[in-house]
Amino acid sequence: MPSDRLQQLVDSLAEQLQRSVVIDDPQVRLLATSRHFGDEDDVRVRAVLQRDAGSAAVAHVLGSGVSAWSRAGWIPAQPAIGMHPRWCVPVRWRGELLGLLMVIDAGQALTAEEAAVIGTAGEELAAVLVADRHAADAATAARELLVAGLLSRDPAERARALAGLAGAVPAAGQVRAVVLALHGVGAEDEEQARAAVRRGLATLGSRAGTAVLTTAGPDGGAGLLLTPGPVDDAAVAELAARVVAEATAVAAGRFTCVAGTGPPVAGLAEAWTSHRTAELATRAVPRLAPGPVVDGSALGVHAVLLRVPAEEWDATALPPELVALRAADPQGRLTGTLAAWLDAGGNAPAAAEALHVHRTTLHYRLDRVRELTGADLDDGGTRLRLHLGLAVARLLG
Repeated sequence: MPSDRLQQLVDSLAEQLQRSVVIDDPQVRLLATSRHFGDEDDVRVRAVLQRDAGSAAVAHVLGSGVSAWSRAGWIPAQPAIGMHPRWCVPVRWRGELLGLLMVIDAGQALTAEEAAVIGTAGEELAAVLVADRHAADAATAARELLVAGLLSRDPAERARALAGLAGAVPAAGQVRAVVLALHGVGAEDEEQARAAVRRGLATLGSRAGTAVLTTAGPDGGAGLLLTPGPVDDAAVAELAARVVAEATAVAAGRFTCVAGTGPPVAGLAEAWTSHRTAELATRAVPRLAPGPVVDGSALGVHAVLLRVPAEEWDATALPPELVALRAADPQGRLTGTLAAWLDAGGNAPAAAEALHVHRTTLHYRLDRVRELTGADLDDGGTRLRLHLGLAVARLLG
């Protein structure tokens, strides 16, 4: 919670300049704002009314590179979202970015004297923000540390986290995990990535009757949905889609966002298992699933294969019979037939129906597979090896 002193400084600066002033945190979340001076734009009106500037404004501000600025500068107008130019002072303490002090100036008519006044105010604000931030960060970090512990694979760490959360959240009921993962985040995008993760996970709280626990970082985060009763898969998928949509809007094309969902489990003690499945699901995009949301419960055998480190996947992981078949079958017709037959558990009628071919055609193609590979398709071990090989081939792309 921002201190009264922060609000007083913002109000004083605004009165002195006769311009609208706002201070946001590094992820463009509103901390304090002055009254209007007739210079407000659509973004400011929304920020004041909803305490949120909107994902497009966040993306524009952070996309301007303010997180790396060492001195004040102009954030350009963005007419598409109704945003006037803003003079922005990065408020820092010993190099650490604490906030963004912004003054609306549609005509970019600030004088050098006014810019100096804003710079001095930024120095005063830094001293206030550093005290506020330490208290707020300590509380947030402690909570997120407990949530991260709850998702650990270490039983002792999970037990400590459960004890730490006792009484703060319901331990009983149903729990489902949603994991958000970011890909392609550059070093210069870290603050924008943090904003994307936090804004995305915040949408999980939009469902009535649902308590939410989250933990976040610059490359992704996780949310736990705690409900007294079951939540159907469609509702969870919709929530996960909102998470991705909000994070993607903030990303503004600088990186990509995907989400995985885990199965329902009973109580916080088992939350880590749902999280593990959801996290694996994010690795399935794009080779195994198009995304951007993947149901971890539907991964099948790939839920096992995705646990193998990515650097271990190469052509040597394919069985020799499958290598020979792929070499002799450039169009993939025989390989696809084999896959359909194995997926059907060797049930020829079901495989023929899935392929929309006559059973005679199916048997002819399977005979060709035997000829080209020397594989004994009646042997259970051979079938397993080929079936796993086909799954690995999808991972290899």
